[in-house]
Amino acid sequence: MQPTPEHSRRTWMKWATHALGGLWAMIVGIPAVGYLLDPRNRPAAAGVFKRVGRLSDLAENVPQSVVLRDIRRDAWTLHPNDVLGRVWLVRRPGGKVEAFTTICPHLGGSINFDGKQFVCPLHGATFNLACKRVSETELGKPNPAPRDMDSLEIQLVADPGQDDDPFIEVKYENFVQGHADKVKKA
Repeated sequence: MQPTPEHSRRTWMKWATHALGGLWAMIVGIPAVGYLLDPRNRPAAAGVFKRVGRLSDLAENVPQSVVLRDIRRDAWTLHPNDVLGRVWLVRRPGGKVEAFTTICPHLGGSINFDGKQFVCPLHGATFNLACKRVSETELGKPNPAPRDMDSLEIQLVADPGQDDDPFIEVKYENFVQGHADKVKKA
């Protein structure tokens, strides 16, 4: 039995339709696979400690703002000296140092120090020198902050040349705003 011209035309059209469908799948699929494999879509690496100064740089009970910087890489670009965030360092009596993020736990504004307390200029969230939330009765108005300022991990690293003046290193992290509990952002 000889194939009719119409039968061979249908076969050719079927193959052409499949080929165009496959081409369309590649056009859409390759970028989609690239997106899924792109390093920018992978979870961030765990925070590492960043050196921010020396113990002798801090006066006792005088908060000092420090900017943390690092090299950031995206798929094609290297961003040297990129700002990770800002922290407040407070040296307590006895040489203990505490670090707190400057991001307000209410809505994410930048917490400032006015000489006696920490205040977020957005909605007036107020914290005392110990970085604890000031109560409404003590403040005399509502305090929108749902929790204390977010503390960060810190470590003092000895300098072999100067044993009495260690380096201060901070592990910077971001936390979810608006919650009473301190929850790390994913």
